Amino acid sequence: MSAFGLTLALVDASPGRTWLLTGLAGFYIVLLAIGALVPRLDFYLRAVCRGPADQPWVALTFDDGPDPAITPLLLELLRRERIRAVFFFVGEAARQYPALVAQAAADAHLIGNHSNQHGHGWAFSSTQGIVAEFEAANRTFTEILGHAPRFARTPVGASCPGLAKALACLRLGNIAWDVRGLEGLYRDPTRISARVVRRARNGSIILLHELYYGVARFEPQQVLETAQLTIDGLRARGFRFVRLDRLLAQPESAPWPDGWESSPETGALLAKGRTGESIMSDHIASTTSRAGRA
Repeated sequence: MSAFGLTLALVDASPGRTWLLTGLAGFYIVLLAIGALVPRLDFYLRAVCRGPADQPWVALTFDDGPDPAITPLLLELLRRERIRAVFFFVGEAARQYPALVAQAAADAHLIGNHSNQHGHGWAFSSTQGIVAEFEAANRTFTEILGHAPRFARTPVGASCPGLAKALACLRLGNIAWDVRGLEGLYRDPTRISARVVRRARNGSIILLHELYYGVARFEPQQVLETAQLTIDGLRARGFRFVRLDRLLAQPESAPWPDGWESSPETGALLAKGRTGESIMSDHIASTTSRAGRA
């Protein structure tokens, strides 16, 4: 498209050609924006949006915590309902409330990397800048938990050209969703949960929010009611809840590059060498060993 537009501009600079070139440029910009903001398009990198559909199971995920007014209530609810979820925590918030991160992990929930500051500048930076944003959060989680997360979810699911290399460098699987609550739009727990329950299907990865980090807060009771109604509605439809790593245990669903596999001991990823040996990346190994000595 760029070459075609440039050729037209060089050959003929008439108003008609100028409008056509402008239209091509506008279409290109819109295409880039849609590709960056719709994870399921896999525009810049693969995003895992759902698991296998051969069983009536779903995985529950929460974004933008931890929060001292909301996270403990969610943990209590999930403990009562015997559900293991994934909390995609923001590194900046995790440093403020490390005990909440540790408690979520102690309750057998997975902790995911939701970036360090939940800003948008990283999406316009170099690959090194993207690595720095997610590595800072990784260091925080490693200090708290003793190991780095296995999964990442970018703020609003955004992607950009350098993201694939950055997440591969940090051995993070890119997780999106196929059903989301849109709490900021609907606000009412009954409406939010009804939307999720209606759209869920076998293998769905469900996205709910504790808050919209840096943008909007929700009343704790609102978050709790949304989660409870969602759980009740999905169970009424015959779904059962499984933790994300179990949902993605099948090779075709794995959210990491070919040649990498899960390490259950550390939550990191191992690269298979040519001789079949598993070699942990120096970065993950060093952070894990430092945590072990702490």
